[in-house]
Amino acid sequence: MLMSVIARECSAVSMPELSGARVLITGLSSATGFDVARAFADHGARLILQSPDDGPEMTELVAVLAENAPEIRHFNTPLQSDADAAHLVQAAVQSFGGIDAVVNLVPVGRRAVQSLETPEDVERLISDALRTALSVTEIAANRMRLVWTEGSILNVVRVQDGTGGRAMMLADVLRSELSHLTRGLAQQWAAHGIRINAIAPPSSIAVMGGDVQASDADLAAVALQLATAKGRSVSGHVLDAAGAARRWC
Repeated sequence: MLMSVIARECSAVSMPELSGARVLITGLSSATGFDVARAFADHGARLILQSPDDGPEMTELVAVLAENAPEIRHFNTPLQSDADAAHLVQAAVQSFGGIDAVVNLVPVGRRAVQSLETPEDVERLISDALRTALSVTEIAANRMRLVWTEGSILNVVRVQDGTGGRAMMLADVLRSELSHLTRGLAQQWAAHGIRINAIAPPSSIAVMGGDVQASDADLAAVALQLATAKGRSVSGHVLDAAGAARRWC
């Protein structure tokens, strides 16, 4: 859907309400998500970061984020089960007393896309890709409910090499499934003031029309807006984020 559901703003504008906000970001890597984490850090948010990457480059990036974030916790244990997701959310809550916003980053690698041969392969890949993010979503939303936090949860799915035939087919099926899941989750948690949205790769029609995937800066702009008062009327949507950083500046 179009980004007109959120007021056009520049992501660089000061957002004092994010100062001290408790933000959980999962799936962070040296290739994806740094701008999202940095945007929250620059606004004074306290960060809980999960990354499967424990290399020296990731260590450096976390050190850079720590220069502006008032508090930061970094977990580099992969999330491979619901129990892992529960332990991460519990650690976040214990560290900061709760969670105000969650951003789940879900990359789908080129090799996984190239291995697709049948509809069953597509369904299996989507299920595997979304499983952890949806688990974190449910567990984090429940924690927010228990402590009366009206929070934001954003699930971001990106597909590498999104212009190939397999990738475009995957994007179409993924958008449909993600839209269905996001609407259902948003309805489930709406009564508790918890907003759930998603960003998916562009559809095959959009790609053939010249659209590209959202950049890290675009993702950061959307995530910031959804975590503030401007995003409190937005829930249950799959958002088209490409160009958001430019349009809002």
